[in-house]
Amino acid sequence: MKNAYPDQILCSIAEECQEFEHIISAMGYGYSLLNVSPDNFTRKCSDCVNWLGSSCNIFQSEIGE
Repeated sequence: MKNAYPDQILCSIAEECQEFEHIISAMGYGYSLLNVSPDNFTRKCSDCVNWLGSSCNIFQSEIGE
């Protein structure tokens, strides 16, 4: 599913977010099992457990500014 927001916005908000938790980490599988390289890993809101289809309160407050 394509996000309605550009990756640049999703990444910039996620980089500053204190509540960010990647869905891979939350599921307990670990990054290595899914072959996620730390060299090209980027934090992105849509990969966060709080995202909920862009209804995250932090995201919504940042996007509204």
